[in-house]
Amino acid sequence: MNESKISSDRIANLRKLAVLMNTRHKIPFPVSEELLSCFDVALTPDETAFLLKLGTEPYTFEKAASLSSLPENQFRDFFKGLLKKGFIWEHESQDGREWYVLPGMMMGWFEVFLAGGDETPDRKEFSRRMDALLASFGKMNTFPARIIFNYRVQHSGPHQSILAPGSLPERNQGRTIAVNKTINSVPTNVYPARTVEELIEKHGDSQSIAVVHCFCRQFHKMINEPCHFNHPSESCIAIGSLSRYAVKHEMARFLSKSEAVSLIRELQAKGAVHQVFHQGEDVNNPEIAICNCCWDCCGVLGSYNRGILPLNLHCHFEAQIPDVSLCSGCATCEEYCPVQAVSIENDKCRITSKKCIGCGQCEVHCPGNAIHLIAKERTVFLPLKPKSEARIKH
Repeated sequence: MNESKISSDRIANLRKLAVLMNTRHKIPFPVSEELLSCFDVALTPDETAFLLKLGTEPYTFEKAASLSSLPENQFRDFFKGLLKKGFIWEHESQDGREWYVLPGMMMGWFEVFLAGGDETPDRKEFSRRMDALLASFGKMNTFPARIIFNYRVQHSGPHQSILAPGSLPERNQGRTIAVNKTINSVPTNVYPARTVEELIEKHGDSQSIAVVHCFCRQFHKMINEPCHFNHPSESCIAIGSLSRYAVKHEMARFLSKSEAVSLIRELQAKGAVHQVFHQGEDVNNPEIAICNCCWDCCGVLGSYNRGILPLNLHCHFEAQIPDVSLCSGCATCEEYCPVQAVSIENDKCRITSKKCIGCGQCEVHCPGNAIHLIAKERTVFLPLKPKSEARIKH
């Protein structure tokens, strides 16, 4: 955005809106010229002014309408446009009422803005500006800023969860022994899903799974950078109330449980890592989306591999090699590992445990069944790499 081409009032209002949306993030986005440029292409001045009035408090539709001077029928279309663009999110309360809130940026309006798969001129221009925004983050990868950035991300706690593929292998299932006694049951606890199919099972019976176009893949596609893993654009999954919001506003379509599992397995075979986003970027909060992306396109993993962002992830498994003699040294695992935790040394696979995020791609693709996932819940922090060490040169 060339600030000389728009009024100072417009710049000031976009900046205020970015600051408000930053309150939804553990680590605020730098409010830069490149960020405001993304806002500028997506919002009209009237939409910006209304969102500033809305602020960060939840509103009913009626209360939101009271902030506008538009007639009801015009306001309804105006409000629907902001919902479809992702600048307002719809939530359901326990009593069935609908509340509307200003979201964050990522996971937030960025993803929703491209979720419907529209490749219109404004979406293409947004994608070009988004690429410039991510590139600007890479420019901050210098000493000592890199050290400060790593410290802030590491001490903010994990932002997303990584789930393993499919169902757990039979070797971890144990066995049943009949004791022929009555025993007292203990209170039942609900544990978080550790595999993506467990999460699908959790939401699959309540029509709360919907597939959307992958934000990362869509914006790369519109700047002529197609996915190197040949993943389909329609591949990320909204769950819970986010799925109903996305379908209602024509950004997604519902999937049955079996359709979701089939999609997940297709993507696993192509190298997808299952990354779960939670409300408020807090892994202790409910899940809202499953990102099924590769280490090339993904806004999180891809940015790490481009030397743009560090990673801080909540992981449930670790890959290990119980019997190294089964490894043929084919390097298939090395190709699919999203964080370069796997390497080939002396014609054998070696796994750096402190870097492993437990995504299971090495286990899925190992032709010799040499790699096994072992249950090991932990936080994995991978610091921002110097640009000279980035896997993908940007």
